[in-house]
Amino acid sequence: MNRRSLLFSAGAATLAACASVPRARGFALAPEIDAAVDRAMTALAVAPGLSIAVYSRDGVYARGFGVTDVDTGERATADTAFYIASSTKPLTALALATLAHRGELDLDQTLAAYAADANFPEAVRPGEVKLRDLLTHTHGIENDAIVHRTAFSGQHDPQTLWRLLASCEANEEHGLGAFEYTNVGYNIATILTDRRLGVRWQDLLARELFAPAGMTRATAIMSQAQNAGWSVAKPHRSALAGGPRRLYLEKTDQTMQSAGGVIISANDAARWLELMIEDGRVGGRQIIPAEVVQSTRAPLAQVGAEFEGYQRDTYGLGWYAGPHRDERLYHHFGGFAGFRAHVSYIPARGIGVAAFVNDSSAAFPLPDAVANYIYDRTAGRDDADARLDAAIEAMVRARDEGIQRVEADRANRASREWTLTRPRAAYAGAYENDRFGRIEVSAEGETLNVRFGVLRSVAEPFTRPDSIRVELVPYSGSVMLFAGDGDTPEALLFQNERFTRM
Repeated sequence: MNRRSLLFSAGAATLAACASVPRARGFALAPEIDAAVDRAMTALAVAPGLSIAVYSRDGVYARGFGVTDVDTGERATADTAFYIASSTKPLTALALATLAHRGELDLDQTLAAYAADANFPEAVRPGEVKLRDLLTHTHGIENDAIVHRTAFSGQHDPQTLWRLLASCEANEEHGLGAFEYTNVGYNIATILTDRRLGVRWQDLLARELFAPAGMTRATAIMSQAQNAGWSVAKPHRSALAGGPRRLYLEKTDQTMQSAGGVIISANDAARWLELMIEDGRVGGRQIIPAEVVQSTRAPLAQVGAEFEGYQRDTYGLGWYAGPHRDERLYHHFGGFAGFRAHVSYIPARGIGVAAFVNDSSAAFPLPDAVANYIYDRTAGRDDADARLDAAIEAMVRARDEGIQRVEADRANRASREWTLTRPRAAYAGAYENDRFGRIEVSAEGETLNVRFGVLRSVAEPFTRPDSIRVELVPYSGSVMLFAGDGDTPEALLFQNERFTRM
């Protein structure tokens, strides 16, 4: 039996027993939350680590469960930092709203007025789109290259991102004033503010939020955590035969971006929730003006959608709002390969929950299930346990189905034959696209390796002529086609983009 099997053979009861000492102030329901998490992780059996923070006026709860890494067995604690992906957006929006309150920024200024030297195409209406629109996903702008470079490949610098503003396109389906959730608005906002203010968005978050609130395990700079030796949760895939597996793809400074680029511990997440619930106060100190925090909850965009059982009526500055049973819930979730985050709060009841898991498959719904249980239990609802049990049963079914799908897909791929028409070495080389960057292909015997910035994959056969399948993002397959009739390909086609051989 290998180390991973040994670690998980006893199920998640072992992991729950590894819960860290909480930062609690008389939170009466702490034992019940512990028992609920124990029940969920034992039944699911494959969740690597879970971080939970609760802030309420009746007490504070912050704990880590399970492990940060199935290969090392390091225990997750309330100080372990988890990547929160798109739950970053409320932090970025709050920092910029704080600057606007001080007069250092005008969120109602147009792109053309704020950045006259930016070469935005007229088609995206820079004279009408406001900075606020960028933060509310109502800007009507598309730019997949900026999103890909900042969140995935890491192939960017300030000059490149500034140049790529010229490649923005108008969103034909969701124009100015219509809501469409993407990363690009936040990315563009901080490209502009970084240049205009002379301060990186990462440093703005540290200066305006993390340091004043006493958050010592929160950062938008991954190397800061690594150099200081922080406990940082590693990404995993859990719905696999044999148990959870570490993913190679980890966030770096280059892929921590303003729409999804923060790691934070349970202890610090509790402070964040306190900041929001108490309208800018942490520990009785006014960190941010109350009206600034309140402004982030204002309904600025109509959404009218549902996600994972949560109704989303409106969007403000980084927060969705909608009814949760009979209460008004503000929330923002996040997901990336190996991580899932849930951050939410109910101002009227003075309670908020943050839950993070270092998995993006079987345990994807776990943060929501835990948060729902805490809201139900603290509201005194009689069906809290029944609802949790139903969520656990659904996760277990989905886990088993997910494992079967992965195994079936793996068997199907193993039966494919190569369709490449040239020797492997003929495909090796660098392929470039002015907008998206450089893809490098190398040959080692009969093996083709593909790199796209920090992304990498070993190529597999695909069914189309001169094609390969890659998993640059783990367990998310993509197809690459080689074009040209010569001894070597003249181009590589990937996601509807042409990369020319150099």
